[in-house]
Amino acid sequence: MKHPLVAIAWPKPDYVTSLERAGATVRVLDPILDDPDAVLDACDGLLLTGGVDVEPARYGEAERHPTVVVDAARDTYELTLARAAIERDMPVLAICRGAQVLNVAAGGTLIQDLPSVIVTTLDHAIDQPKDAIAHDVVVAAHSRLVNFLKTSSKPPYRVAVNSRHHQAIRQPAPFFVVSATATDGVIEAIEKPDSAFCIGVQWHPENFWRTGEFAGLFRGFVEAARERR
Repeated sequence: MKHPLVAIAWPKPDYVTSLERAGATVRVLDPILDDPDAVLDACDGLLLTGGVDVEPARYGEAERHPTVVVDAARDTYELTLARAAIERDMPVLAICRGAQVLNVAAGGTLIQDLPSVIVTTLDHAIDQPKDAIAHDVVVAAHSRLVNFLKTSSKPPYRVAVNSRHHQAIRQPAPFFVVSATATDGVIEAIEKPDSAFCIGVQWHPENFWRTGEFAGLFRGFVEAARERR
């Protein structure tokens, strides 16, 4: 059986390795040459990766916080990809910026700069090492996400995650639900319950490919892509 083909733009090696270990064939996209509709017609799943911030005007905010760094061309390309994938009910796994792109593409909003909005004892921005545990997240008991994670055995279902972001989801998009939060209330994951597989997480599960803590999340995504094939 052929491996499902997963599209990914702006990849780093850990994303590719995590997908390949889960059984996917990876298609790295060239934003200049690869038309989003043509790409998704040829692929079985879409992974949206981490990176710089989404332009606030994309979710209706006129002013940009001084800490926000944007890439207009990347926003245009990935928002188009995300919207097209949602319309197709294509399996989507979205990570960090990717989760924010997914939410904005579907009509949700973001917090531009967490330290300016919330007072918290949690550190949401630990850059090194990439797999350093920053804090726990609490995963919703009836979410799809909980089925793919190694959590505590009894509610509340907790999982330790890494973290390096200064933005987060403010208002989930219509038809999306919150599937995990940090203990300070920051939204850490969203999902679209009526989809084949559409999950966004704020942490970086790809950095744990050596130790396998989040291998189940990638396997679940790749299996959904396989079923689509």
